[in-house]
Amino acid sequence: MPNSSTGTYITGLGEIASYRGNFPSPLQVMWYVPENDEIFKIKISDSEIRRWIKDAADYHNIPHALLALILQQENAPNAPTWRKIGQFGERTLTTFAAILDENLWDIVPDKISGGSSGFANMSRKTLRGAASYIETEYNKEVLPDNVKYRFLGLEQDTRIPGDDWKADLYYCAAHLRQLIDRVTGQARYNGQLSIEQVRKVTYYYNGSGSMAEKYSQDAMRLLENAANGAAILYFYEK
Repeated sequence: MPNSSTGTYITGLGEIASYRGNFPSPLQVMWYVPENDEIFKIKISDSEIRRWIKDAADYHNIPHALLALILQQENAPNAPTWRKIGQFGERTLTTFAAILDENLWDIVPDKISGGSSGFANMSRKTLRGAASYIETEYNKEVLPDNVKYRFLGLEQDTRIPGDDWKADLYYCAAHLRQLIDRVTGQARYNGQLSIEQVRKVTYYYNGSGSMAEKYSQDAMRLLENAANGAAILYFYEK
């Protein structure tokens, strides 16, 4: 049965429970440019971030549960605190290198500045490829205006992973939309996705080869356990 309010949904799964508790991961710190009415906010609730996730999934017409699944894969909930701190630091340095590379005439080696970073742990090349795909195939912006423009009109469509974690959600959803079209063999695909098609999407999200195969196996196990009530999707709230 459909587990998302979007037109593209996963078939062959039971209903996935909504989660309303705290995130066990990532570290409760993020890079984010506030909206005009958020300038004095000192904390964004986990429930609000889950609303961002649903909005990003809806905007790019992908299953809500799929985006939540990928985010959980990229932010291991059972990781020890030292690892979460290290992960945040590593991704922050990669993002900073990319910002320097963009603004200081390509002085940082691509091996560093082009690495995976941000909420969804995406590489700069993958992110930009997904954004271009949406612009070309769907004739729309990768970020809606209410996400693209923030405090005093500051534009956050920087195409740099990790520069703004709300934007990251839309970049990730765009890439998943790109992969759904690839797996189904149909641009602008709208309809049901089989478990096998979802497995292929999760495989390609990680690249290819044995590591991608393990990634997809772990992802599908988590998804099926969440549908059976044996696991929690921490980023999924209806």
